[in-house]
Amino acid sequence: MPKTRVFADTNVILEAFRTGCWTAISSHFAVETVEKCVEETLTGNPGDPRHISVDPADLNAGLAGQHPVTRKELASLVLAHPSCSTLDDGEKHLLAWLLANNLLPSAIVVVTTADKAALIATHALGWLDCAVSLEDLARQAGVGRANLDALSQQYREDWLSSIKTKIRMGIIP
Repeated sequence: MPKTRVFADTNVILEAFRTGCWTAISSHFAVETVEKCVEETLTGNPGDPRHISVDPADLNAGLAGQHPVTRKELASLVLAHPSCSTLDDGEKHLLAWLLANNLLPSAIVVVTTADKAALIATHALGWLDCAVSLEDLARQAGVGRANLDALSQQYREDWLSSIKTKIRMGIIP
């Protein structure tokens, strides 16, 4: 049986590494992302106390794919959905690639992000039901309680469920 394709943004990848969930998740799912998210994951300010150092070999070993995004794909996303212009680069590139490749909405492809603006954008694109939490992925991959408890709030299922409800109700525009 083929693995479920999961498209992850930079913050989700970093949190998976921070909490020790990366190996389990990338073994259980076919985790894919875009080149911009890989670049963002591997850079950052090492002097920042929140900086998470990721070994490029570990990241690449866990990725089933890292996709290039063209300027045309970015322009198409922003022209069709102007609100996407304000997204962080990694999220914008990820959504542009998914839109260009017409993969969503699909029950066998999921997107994981912990950013409200990106979730609002997925709703505008008709993909909100495809968004899943890192906690849900980690649980499905058999990650233990200690690692699950280490996840920050915005990577948890209850946070995502609450944000999805608010978006659908129009409380978060």
